[in-house]
Amino acid sequence: MNFIEELGIMALGSRIKNLGELLMKDVSRIYKEQGFDFEPRWFTFYQLILERKEVSVTEIARELNQTHPAAVQVINSLEKKRLITSRKDNQDQRKRLVRLTAKGKKLAEKLGPVWEAIHTSAREILAESDKDLIEHMASVEDAIRQKSPYKRVTEKLNKDTNNEFAFIPYEEKYKKDFRQLNEEWLSAYLEITDHDQEILSDPIKKIIKNKGQIHLLLKGGKVIGTYALQKTGDHRCELSKFTISKDFRGRKLGERMLVHAIDQARNMKCKAIVLFTHHALREATQLYKKIGFEVIADHPGLIDKTGRCSLYMQLIIHQ
Repeated sequence: MNFIEELGIMALGSRIKNLGELLMKDVSRIYKEQGFDFEPRWFTFYQLILERKEVSVTEIARELNQTHPAAVQVINSLEKKRLITSRKDNQDQRKRLVRLTAKGKKLAEKLGPVWEAIHTSAREILAESDKDLIEHMASVEDAIRQKSPYKRVTEKLNKDTNNEFAFIPYEEKYKKDFRQLNEEWLSAYLEITDHDQEILSDPIKKIIKNKGQIHLLLKGGKVIGTYALQKTGDHRCELSKFTISKDFRGRKLGERMLVHAIDQARNMKCKAIVLFTHHALREATQLYKKIGFEVIADHPGLIDKTGRCSLYMQLIIHQ
C-alpha cells in the first residue's frame, strides 16, 4: 500500500484523478497504435453527436456536465479535424448546431471494433473488482450535486467571506481602484490615450450611463480585476477595460472573468461580444481564443478611438 492509499478517503479526489489519467493514458495509446488520430477526451462528445444526429453546443455542455467554454474547445478541435461541421440554428441564430461530417461518420464506423474492445475490457476490470462501482459513482455524483464539496468544507471552516473571490457591479467608491488597475496595465503594455483618460475619469458617465456595465473582481475586499461591457446597438456588446492586478496573474482568473463577462452579456440579451486588442498582446489574445473568440476583419459597431488596436475579435454567444 502506497501513501496515497494510506490516506484513504482524504485523497479521494487525487485517486479518482489518477485513475482517470491511467485509463486515458492507455486508451490514448490504443488509438495511436491502431492508427487513429483520436483523443480520449473527444469520446463522450462524439457519442452524443452520433446519437443525436444534430445537437447544439449548449445542449452538449449541459448533457456532459461541461462548462460552455470547455465544450467549445472540444467542438473546435473536432471541427478543425473536419470530423464535425456546425451551422447556426435557423430558429435562433445564437445557437450553434453540430453534426458529424462524412469523414466523422466513417471514422465512427472504423472505431466501432476498438470501442467494443474497450467496453468489454472495462467490464472485465469491473468484474475483477467491485461490480457496483458505477452505481456507487452515480450515488457520489448525486451527493455532490445536492451539496458541493466546496460548500460543505467552507461551511465547516466557517470561512470569512472577505477572503473569497467575488464579482460585484461597479460603485463610485471603487473609482480609484478601477483607474489604477487600468492605468498600470496600459502603461506596462501599450499607452494611455486621451480617450482612456476620459473613460477612467468618469466611468459612470462614459460606460454605465451609455448602455454599459462595469464589473469588478474582489479578493479580500480588494479590487484585483475589472472589465466593462457596452452595447454597440446591434445586439452585440463590446468588452473593454479587461485587466487583472499583476499580483494575481497566472491563476486562471482571466478565464474566470471572461466566463463571468459572457454570462453578463447573455443577461444583456447580446448575441455576440466584440473587442479590440493588439497583436503584441499574445497572452491576452491566446486567452480570448481559448474561450472561443475569433479574429474578424472589422466590425461596423466598433470604432477604435485610441488608434492603437490592430486586431478585432468576436465571440458568438450561444444561448
